[in-house]
Amino acid sequence: MPSLQEGAAGGSILERGNISIRQFAILSALFVIGDTILYVPASVARQSMHNAWISGLVAMAAGLCIAALFGLLVKRFPGMTLIDIGRQTLGSWLGTAVGIVFVMFFLIDSGTVLWEVGDFMVTHTMPETPIQSFLILFMLVVVMGFRLGIGTVVRSAEILFFWVIVLFFLLVMLLTPEMDTKRMLPLYQSSPNPVLRGALLLTGYYFESVILIMVMPAIRGNRGIVRSYLAGTAIGSFILTLTVLMCILVLGAPLTEMQLFTTYVLAKKISIGSFLERIEVVMASIWYFTLFFKLYVCYYATVVGTSQLLKIKDYKLLSLPLAVIVVVTSLLVVPNIAYFSLTIQKYWWAYTATLGFILPLLLLGAGLFRKKEAPKGGKKRNRHIPNTNSGQERGQETK
Repeated sequence: MPSLQEGAAGGSILERGNISIRQFAILSALFVIGDTILYVPASVARQSMHNAWISGLVAMAAGLCIAALFGLLVKRFPGMTLIDIGRQTLGSWLGTAVGIVFVMFFLIDSGTVLWEVGDFMVTHTMPETPIQSFLILFMLVVVMGFRLGIGTVVRSAEILFFWVIVLFFLLVMLLTPEMDTKRMLPLYQSSPNPVLRGALLLTGYYFESVILIMVMPAIRGNRGIVRSYLAGTAIGSFILTLTVLMCILVLGAPLTEMQLFTTYVLAKKISIGSFLERIEVVMASIWYFTLFFKLYVCYYATVVGTSQLLKIKDYKLLSLPLAVIVVVTSLLVVPNIAYFSLTIQKYWWAYTATLGFILPLLLLGAGLFRKKEAPKGGKKRNRHIPNTNSGQERGQETK
């Protein structure tokens, strides 16, 4: 049975001590890969063409810097969610307002990822089935995992992560005969702007990693969290960069930018003799695994954040109502594939940079400012106000 303790600031009962540092690194890697491995190669290639792999390297460096920033935030506020951090640094009213903004971010991200699952299934697997069927069925699996507890889900992540790595590198090896380094030429461009624009699109997905802070109370201990954050981001970003490179080497930049599900097209290129062909559905299991864990984390953050804002002690009471809201949100946020391609993919980086970078940076700055101001306030209080703490308060201070 998972151990449950009451959250310090939100009043929600959160699962604590159910995730090890290694499990968190695996969960971070799966989250970073998520839906990015399906959609981003085409978007990056559309901006930087044959130099898309260079954009991947630049974005990898930016992603590690972003993870380091989030690591500092976690180290400054150990065992706290973004809702707790907002209330502690900005006060009750403003912190609650920021918490609402974060929860809306989690909800929209959940709906977008869920829609991507349904769109992939309708496009390539069962085109005659309504997309709503896939959204509901996949969401039910996520709710089932949520009600079993995050400890159960991360243990399954350990097992499935092994198969994700095996299948991915099997994909790389089987595509080696199809690779041609001439498709990377010319390496030189007169302006770095296309490479930077492609890197910015990919970096926009790394900003989403701020959602992982909502999982922090479930981690056992505080030592090594920053390293695991960086390790998970490094593994995930390496796989994404290698995927972009494979797309350029196998398909070339013009064909890569024309495909929506570029990595699925890559799997179709596998042909060894006349007996190993048409295994793209097997390779698609990589994306089902990574999409599930990213959606799970986004949905987990939505439920826990909402329970903290509403001060509901048993957050599992919200699991089914919020699952219905996520399904509806997925259909409202992404009405069709044209809107997704022309609007969401194009401007997603600006949206995530605002909520996943600027806002956490402000929280970190506010926390550092309050830390500097605390000694002055403490001296004033001791000088003018006598110590009238009750025995319970003194016991809490001792703890």
